[in-house]
Amino acid sequence: MRHSMRRTRQGWSACLAGLLVAGVLLAGVLLGAPVGAARPAEGGPAPDFALTLFSGKAFRLGDLKGKPVLVNFFASW
Repeated sequence: MRHSMRRTRQGWSACLAGLLVAGVLLAGVLLGAPVGAARPAEGGPAPDFALTLFSGKAFRLGDLKGKPVLVNFFASW
């Protein structure tokens, strides 16, 4: 009898975990990007941006107009 109760409890736990994951995914889809949000055209020019380099020098993407640019986004973990 005890083994049966443990198995039932594990089944409910797995079901609850699955529903939680599905809920988080659904919330991400529904709350992700606002409807009609502007997105850059795929294959088109990148939007201009500015940032400060580690050396303290300012950098603007627009300054490289007409030159090929490779932007590499990565995670350090």
